[in-house]
Amino acid sequence: MRNLVAQLLSNGISRRDFVRRLVAAGVTTAAAHSILDSVTAIAQTPGTPPVSPESIKLFQGTGGEAFAEQLIASGVKYVFGNSASEDAHFYDALLDRPQLQYILTPHEGPGAAMAAGYVKASGQPAIVMSAGAVGLPNALGQMFNAWKEQTPLVFYAYRTEDSLASGRDGFEELPGQEQLAAPMTKLSWTARRAEMIPDTIRRAFRVAWTPPYGPTYATWNSDFTEERFSAEIIRHDQVDPRMRVRPNPVEVERAAQLLVEARRPLLIVGDEIYRAKAFDKVVQLAELLAIPVTQARSVYTNFPQQHPLWVGNIPAARIETLSYPGGEPDLVINIGNKLQHNSTALTVPRRIPFIDMRNDSASIGNVLTTAAPLVADVAYGTEDLLAAVNDRLTPAIKARAAQRLEEVRAFGAKARQMRALVSRNPLWDASPLEADRVTYELAQWADRDAIVIHEGGSLEVAHSWEFDPRGGRELFFYYGAHLGSGVGTAAGVKLARPNQQVICLVGDGSFVFGPTALWNMARLELPVITVVYNNHAYGGPHSRVIEKTAGGKMVQRRQFVHDYLGSPDMNMAQIAKGFGVDAEVAESPEQLRAALARARKATVEGRPYLIDAQVARVGVAWADKPWIPPISIARERSRKV
Repeated sequence: MRNLVAQLLSNGISRRDFVRRLVAAGVTTAAAHSILDSVTAIAQTPGTPPVSPESIKLFQGTGGEAFAEQLIASGVKYVFGNSASEDAHFYDALLDRPQLQYILTPHEGPGAAMAAGYVKASGQPAIVMSAGAVGLPNALGQMFNAWKEQTPLVFYAYRTEDSLASGRDGFEELPGQEQLAAPMTKLSWTARRAEMIPDTIRRAFRVAWTPPYGPTYATWNSDFTEERFSAEIIRHDQVDPRMRVRPNPVEVERAAQLLVEARRPLLIVGDEIYRAKAFDKVVQLAELLAIPVTQARSVYTNFPQQHPLWVGNIPAARIETLSYPGGEPDLVINIGNKLQHNSTALTVPRRIPFIDMRNDSASIGNVLTTAAPLVADVAYGTEDLLAAVNDRLTPAIKARAAQRLEEVRAFGAKARQMRALVSRNPLWDASPLEADRVTYELAQWADRDAIVIHEGGSLEVAHSWEFDPRGGRELFFYYGAHLGSGVGTAAGVKLARPNQQVICLVGDGSFVFGPTALWNMARLELPVITVVYNNHAYGGPHSRVIEKTAGGKMVQRRQFVHDYLGSPDMNMAQIAKGFGVDAEVAESPEQLRAALARARKATVEGRPYLIDAQVARVGVAWADKPWIPPISIARERSRKV
């Protein structure tokens, strides 16, 4: 029945053939005509999107071809994958489908990061392909990032444990393969028959792109890609629920009343604002009541940081650590932030009334109690809240807001002055470079609409950069924190935003997790500037050991067994050159500025460039001579000889 309806709506068969085939299937003539009238009425209903011949079409061919056809129908332009043995029929199908481009990635991890970067920067769908049970584990780290960051990325890997050769401990066979992805995806599907391949892919994209966003996983028997069958290929807009929810109006009224009554309100912003492009509405709400704005850990910058109401990020993701203008806030409203909780301490103490506006109903109220829960698309929710607040404005409330604006403006100006003091570091001109000096020089040099990819560990950038998601500089932060995402993300962002400067800030420890995406930059001519903060150590783990052990043995003996990356030092410039990317080492401010000049020339010519910035180690209690195992295997072997 469904196939017949699809063929009728796409003009694949006539009305007469439609009735005739229904009768042949056992439907009475009267019932067949009734069904015909109903289908015709639905198709002609005013406001119903027209069904073009391409919306729903009957496909005949191999599983690999069906896979490619449904990807095209789901709006996919780029497939990010590492070559896999059992996907030959899919690759073959691409030759006749130039609108679907395959991007070969040397490793599934950076390849998945590249796909995620493309999705985040373009707002368009993409898929990550990996080779069964042997390739999928390499992509799981970036699947974790996509899950934590709520990125709608679809993953696929074939399976062999239920193939015709299953049960023989065969090549790539892993029982329960989908269980690897289950904890980190919204849902996972296994196509049990070859003709279910389009259904499985279609559902994967529909669920991934239905708020709240998140990754999904699709898999099927490796034998299915060569089977021939008939199935429907359905365009994404025919199944997309286009879900944008308005908040409960009762809760909107309650939230508005709390806001106008508050003496010291505080607004936390988050990534749902970026995805909904609700920046202007949120700015209007903040300005209406002069609410100071902050942000907890996020992927993006979600409020213009040069705005006088911006008071900086929440230190340690806890309101109690924020030096608030005028004292502790008496009301906190969150718009779109996940409020990642890393400890038993609450981001917002129970004593402070809390308004939570997000589209993720499953997590609202999990940790923080809410005085007014607003489950909503944040653009719609902020719009409704603006109207409700405007209805309650009085001269007294406006006067209080005007006074608060001056307090916050003074607070913000003082904070900027404090951040500017970074240049008074007595080692500001030293070699090797101070990390803050590298960041400062980059901020002075970068384009006004540059996109910065940040995977720099504990690297602080707020002293030199101010981001504005409304058309100024943007920030993509490594929220998920599985290392190795930075270089791949930068490549994907540049693929999505070819006309904007893309700068990747990455620590040396993070860089070596995923440098293979440099090859993609060179091959696809993606002129990204990558700057490696190379201090030959894991600075973050070093500092945390000092904090957590409270002066333990390693601090007392000045020997750290877990964080030194020297002896031999890794030359990131040589690694980059091996992947076809021009690169150089910079050890002083003068060398750094010269390197940046050469980087600009290279990127103007369409070539990526890497700068290996030699950075002094930061923190306390570093050993004068970093700890190295007292005797190496090679040395022991030579002694025996």
